[in-house]
Amino acid sequence: MRHISLLFLGFFLSLAFTAKAQTISVPDYPQPKGVSAPFAGFVGDWLLVGGGCNFPGVPAADGGPKVFYNDLYAIRPEADGEPAWTALPPLPRPVAYGASVETPAGLLCIGGQNADGSTAEVYRIEPAGSSFRIVPLPALPVSVDNGAAARLGSKVYVAGGNQGDGGNGLFVLDLDKAGSSWQRLASYPGSRRTQPILLAEGNSLYLIGGFSGKPVSLSYNIIRYSVATDTWTEEGEIVPTADGSPRCLVGGSGVVRDGMLAMTGGVHAPIFQAALEKRAPADYMTRPVSWYRFNADLLLYDPARRTWTVRRSLPGLAKAGGILLSRGNYYYMVCGETKPGVRTPRIVVGQWE
Repeated sequence: MRHISLLFLGFFLSLAFTAKAQTISVPDYPQPKGVSAPFAGFVGDWLLVGGGCNFPGVPAADGGPKVFYNDLYAIRPEADGEPAWTALPPLPRPVAYGASVETPAGLLCIGGQNADGSTAEVYRIEPAGSSFRIVPLPALPVSVDNGAAARLGSKVYVAGGNQGDGGNGLFVLDLDKAGSSWQRLASYPGSRRTQPILLAEGNSLYLIGGFSGKPVSLSYNIIRYSVATDTWTEEGEIVPTADGSPRCLVGGSGVVRDGMLAMTGGVHAPIFQAALEKRAPADYMTRPVSWYRFNADLLLYDPARRTWTVRRSLPGLAKAGGILLSRGNYYYMVCGETKPGVRTPRIVVGQWE
């Protein structure tokens, strides 16, 4: 495994993030309890958010049922005046824990699950006059929930998650090829990676973190897929936390900006592993938000130099199941959970430099 140097700097080398007063703010998502694991992305000037899940009645800590949604909303964050959410026609079915990918033609929504189980469904939300429409696309070869997706040019890739055949598949769909269907590529090595991050840069895919429940295994590394050779290789370990704890970034989210892989959010690995192994305290679900130590650091990995830059404890980023987006000079963290079972409707906006 090649050596990776660590740079803990106060400012980014080729990408900066600041917590300056923002010139854009987005009102809370219309679901008052918030949602986790929705579809989200930009289509033109519009931010679209749909689906997701929460516990609207009895709290999760008291055994309440999880509810899945098919609501779909849009907002123009940079519109003149006060931006407001607009209700759109609903998604085909309630769904959460899918993967969404921004494309020039619209927002791809891939897989996911609801109370009836996992799905292989794929569709695109695209502009239609003054509104949007949902266009079905070829279904995945297997159902996938809690996976991740990324785009390189006209091709969309899906990896990780709970796959219907129990495998570690990597799938690709060429959006520009008429009549195309999903193709299976080289499976990723090692344990299953549920709730990972998948990012695309150059001619490579980077599959980051994740976990397997049976047996319990957390992934603390990045593996790289070469599109040219259809092979996976070890890229290196995810940079640890300030106290030296390993990171799995389970439930985290990421974007690519100026050649850098930007990642944030997700659970604290030691606490999450203890819960998976049934070693959590009896009051695990009722601890204060700060106890769970969700990741509020913004991590930037430079794949060209194989270096890390870390900005510690940024407000509003400590979410699991939130969606990180980037548009122009701004980043958006959309909804997510602040602790197990508790969601937020907040849309956090920050500024890139």
